[in-house]
Amino acid sequence: MRIKIEQSKEINETEITIKCQNQTEEVDRIVSAIQLLNHTITGKAEGKTYFIKLEDILYFDTVDERVFIYTKDRVYETGLRLYEIEEKFMDTSVIRVSKSAILNLMKVEQVTPLLNGRIKAILQNGESIIISRQYIHIFKRKLGI
Repeated sequence: MRIKIEQSKEINETEITIKCQNQTEEVDRIVSAIQLLNHTITGKAEGKTYFIKLEDILYFDTVDERVFIYTKDRVYETGLRLYEIEEKFMDTSVIRVSKSAILNLMKVEQVTPLLNGRIKAILQNGESIIISRQYIHIFKRKLGI
């Protein structure tokens, strides 16, 4: 793979063009990583509202019908439902991994199969998320395994 950067004072907006023979899993992952740069979501913590970049989010989880956003440093609450988050971040590295959780695949460091057919994903911060059997095929397809 070659990377070429062209700079020009005449350009008003950054444009990224990917040239490839076929759109492979690798190309799809590159596109997802680039798309992460422009995605944000609002979350509340300690009475304040924050704009959180998708690239900072580890996962989303539901507890008692409330949706929380987990980052490396803090936890935020959002008013969105999980299905709304799925729609908002469609075609990115974010996927549903259980009825109550959505995972940012860019934050997964390692995966381990479990005896009961589920998979444990270890995140960059050391936390682990269980991928339920119902969502394993989507998880594997997105990771290319």
